[in-house]
Amino acid sequence: MKTALIAIAILTMIGALPAAAGAADTSVQTATSADSTPYQATYIQRARSDMQEWQKKLKDFSERTAAEANRESNAADNDLKAAWAKTQVEAGKLQTASADGWESAKISFEKASRELSDAWDKIRPQDK
Repeated sequence: MKTALIAIAILTMIGALPAAAGAADTSVQTATSADSTPYQATYIQRARSDMQEWQKKLKDFSERTAAEANRESNAADNDLKAAWAKTQVEAGKLQTASADGWESAKISFEKASRELSDAWDKIRPQDK
């Protein structure tokens, strides 16, 4: 029962992403205005691509775990959900960072991405 609830929670989080992805397109256009560099626009595009890959991985994982009765670790599931949420927040900050805040936003996003990858590796070491 708890496994099904966790899978539903992850799917719910993922379900909200298509709306955010549409908003990201507008933000990227804003980010490529006079205040940003081509490097920043390219980096944001790459970050969006990474977020889409993670969205697919998490969706696929949630679907598989919903069908499985046994879960390795509830703590690992919670870590994964928390890491995904943090990565989403930091990706959003990339798109709205000022020129002065860009490097800090980039570092925060990269740290959150590493934490997401580490959380994923705990649950799915075979996917390393």
